[in-house]
Amino acid sequence: MADFATEYDYIIVGAGSAGCVVAEQLTRDRDVTVCILEAGKSDNHPNIRTPMLLKEVVSGGPFNWSYETEPQARLNNRRMFWPRGKTLGGSSSINAMHYMRGAKENFDEWGEIAGDRSWSWADALDRFRRQENNNRFDGALHGTDGPLHVQSIPKLNPLTKLFLQAGSELQYPENDDFNGEKQYGFGPYQVTMNGPRRWSAADAFLRPAMERGNLTVITEALGHKVRLESGKATGVVAAIKGEITELTARKEVILSGGAINSPQLLQLSGIGDPDWLKAAGVTPQIDLPGVGRNLMDHLDVAAVATVNTTEAIGMSLQRFPKNMYDVLRWMIRGDGDFTINPVQGGAFISSSVAGDIPDLQLVFIPGYSINHGKDTKMGHGMTLHVCHLYPESRGEIRIRSNDPAEYPAIDPNYLASDFDLTALTDGYEKVIEILRAPAFRDEFVEWVYPEKSGSRADLVEDIRQRAETLYHPTSTCIMAEGELGVVDPQCRVRGVSGLRVVDASAMPRLVGGNTNAPTMMLADKAGEMIRESA
Repeated sequence: MADFATEYDYIIVGAGSAGCVVAEQLTRDRDVTVCILEAGKSDNHPNIRTPMLLKEVVSGGPFNWSYETEPQARLNNRRMFWPRGKTLGGSSSINAMHYMRGAKENFDEWGEIAGDRSWSWADALDRFRRQENNNRFDGALHGTDGPLHVQSIPKLNPLTKLFLQAGSELQYPENDDFNGEKQYGFGPYQVTMNGPRRWSAADAFLRPAMERGNLTVITEALGHKVRLESGKATGVVAAIKGEITELTARKEVILSGGAINSPQLLQLSGIGDPDWLKAAGVTPQIDLPGVGRNLMDHLDVAAVATVNTTEAIGMSLQRFPKNMYDVLRWMIRGDGDFTINPVQGGAFISSSVAGDIPDLQLVFIPGYSINHGKDTKMGHGMTLHVCHLYPESRGEIRIRSNDPAEYPAIDPNYLASDFDLTALTDGYEKVIEILRAPAFRDEFVEWVYPEKSGSRADLVEDIRQRAETLYHPTSTCIMAEGELGVVDPQCRVRGVSGLRVVDASAMPRLVGGNTNAPTMMLADKAGEMIRESA
């Protein structure tokens, strides 16, 4: 017999960044019962908790869906690796932990697209502040007593300091707070950590909710479909540890699977483009052609160089004693350099096609970062990533069949717009210029990438061969007016009662920065709406 009930007031599908926040919101009312289903296993593992083991979870493994895209025509027909978190906390348990909200203008634009000005920067800021527990900043733009621990990186690598110096040499302003008055400039990132360990959405929101006694968390539960009766969502069919189980929701079903899993589950349930559904062997129930469309993502390319210093993160005979000391200190005391986030420095700058706000985000790593950490390289290096924040290209998520275990077809349609290629190539030129700044004169040895840097055409060729996702897919169940809108401003799925989508797939527009913090903010607002409508 199962050790859980089969009927609840609310069922949440997905215990990622959004699902954890919604669960915390709904369980505040002790008279309701909430069940959250997570396809992955528990997050109780050192690879998740320990910042220096980041590449172990990003590059694959049991806590990662490890998706692949369809071949990308403008990226040499490559299939791109798409990591997504598959555990409690979702992608907040495998990401680089950067706490970034995006540009304030993004949230007013959300309101315009959604057709509801209650989605605004003023409302978003209030929610960011209430969620945040910042160890350095306070005042009108920051919170200091929320459940989400945010902290400055306590010890910057010497190469990171040179990166910040290079920015000054090239006349970029310093910016010690990318979530402050402005984004533009160079500075260190703040991270979602609590002391020496990662602080995911599961830590900040799910575990406090579990202590209330009205939340049931079920892991290894793969959603098969939403049960529909006369246009109303009445429950979820899921494979729980391999056993098909039907769960009933007395009030609502909330999908929080993210930009891939939420549209996939809607389509499996017969909600979407009827032609797509029929081709996959699914009987259409609700004609909603926007499901799976409007996919947006940040495309990224990195310059990588070999350096002289053995202070860089890496593997070498000279570094071996230090690495062993760091590992032993971490194992014995739980602190030391092994607990410091390796992804440290950043910048927001503008391409030649930027508008009034920066459209390029830089990420500096004092070590080699190649192929999502899958490829290792002996010795010491430095990596400077750049992504284009506001792409025009739009892609799609589409189920291949009616089998819930089969991964959907993911087609980001990268670089469909020449505008996107112009911006990213501008960014690539700029990161090369930064790594050749005087600050790095004594450290820079040779390029690993780009292999050829003689012309802009060479850089375009390299982008087509090496550009990758920066892990920020959104908007596949878009909150928008018009024919492709999927959810309304209350995150309710159009044409279905008792069903909402609350996660990054509902975002009206990709933000100018990392998506984890905005996803949690969106979920806070949606969770509050659900409680108020009960």
